[in-house]
Amino acid sequence: MAKGKKSGSVLKYPLKPPVSGSPYLEGTEGPTGRMDFLRFQRFRINYADTQYGGLNLPDNKATTTLNPTIAYLTMPHNITANYSASYNQANMGVLGIAATRLASAITEGMGGEQLNEMLTDIVQRSAGGALPEVLFNKGAAAIQSLNQMGSLGGDITGNNLSALSQGKIMNPYTEQVFQGINFRNHSFTIKMLARNKKEAKEILNLIQYFKEGALPQLSNASGKKGNNKSNQGQNSNNVFKKKSVKLSTQGRYLKVPDYFALEFVRLNMETDTLTPVPHYKFQPCVCQSVNVNYTPDGQYVSFKDAIADLRPNNDGSLKQMMVPAVEMTLNFAEARIVTQADAEAGF
Repeated sequence: MAKGKKSGSVLKYPLKPPVSGSPYLEGTEGPTGRMDFLRFQRFRINYADTQYGGLNLPDNKATTTLNPTIAYLTMPHNITANYSASYNQANMGVLGIAATRLASAITEGMGGEQLNEMLTDIVQRSAGGALPEVLFNKGAAAIQSLNQMGSLGGDITGNNLSALSQGKIMNPYTEQVFQGINFRNHSFTIKMLARNKKEAKEILNLIQYFKEGALPQLSNASGKKGNNKSNQGQNSNNVFKKKSVKLSTQGRYLKVPDYFALEFVRLNMETDTLTPVPHYKFQPCVCQSVNVNYTPDGQYVSFKDAIADLRPNNDGSLKQMMVPAVEMTLNFAEARIVTQADAEAGF
């Protein structure tokens, strides 16, 4: 959970909707009580409830725990949905075609004497059809062996010989073979400008929320949370002492970072109600990276002392952003593939 925020809190940027003539947001035509946001909520898988903590195996009984804090970010400028599949080119050849016919017969339940007869027929036909290709390939292999023995150059193949001697090559019967669907990726870049001290604190909490969700926790062998405090400032001379060995044992494991649930929503500022915005839906996501640019305008600018609160919290963290503007890029990868049924449901 972001520092300084109580259980069940909401983080939001901007804190208020844009108004006409605002120098902070471009293209506004007038005051509005409604704004579209990208909603984020972290959640964790309860690994103690199951022997499998993934999201894709059938009959998975793993439960999840929602993070009580929800984050709302203004709509990014780059909203794209990508759908991509993986295919391999397979040269089936004459024997490959015969093999697929045999596989189809086995799938249909053919067996016994009938299957033996079909296998014999396929072998005979395939042998006759493949004979020219076999002869050219054998001849090319023999010539290539002589080239290698004599350290001679040349690229001799069966198809090369056939093309040069007969003006044709063997049809490889190439097929595009489906290998699977790729996980969708989402990248959002959002520039946040603090208009006052309160918004500067909110931006800091938002950055902290995403950083914590993308990073692992330390854990010991029993599964209990280890020492997650930063070791910054520890004396480097103590690294090789026995005490440091005990600390490293406590942090032997890294707990899997949080997942993220994403959704496009429209917020009515007056009634504080949410309505889904049906651009497209998201599968559960993992956060692959959080990039924060503290000089988005190409130069360093900081708050004046009258606005900046330079006093740190008790744990050493900052109370607010020290710069008026940051640009945050969040990269997510979905943890489930999208199928036809998902596409029909709006994913």
